[in-house]
Amino acid sequence: MVTDESTRKLKCKKCGSRFKYPERLEKHQEIAHNKKKEKCRACGSEFHSLENLRKHKKICKDKV
Repeated sequence: MVTDESTRKLKCKKCGSRFKYPERLEKHQEIAHNKKKEKCRACGSEFHSLENLRKHKKICKDKV
């Protein structure tokens, strides 16, 4: 029987969360551990990544 822990070999050094793919570990570390939030100047909403802020701005332009 394969356990969840055996397939998730990558471990976050700060909290111990485990991940199967390096990209997911990196994303977790950005979001969960001391990543500065990006803020929309128009409405004040905060996002963990510039990519999410850019997507939001397309929608937010129409609102403001």
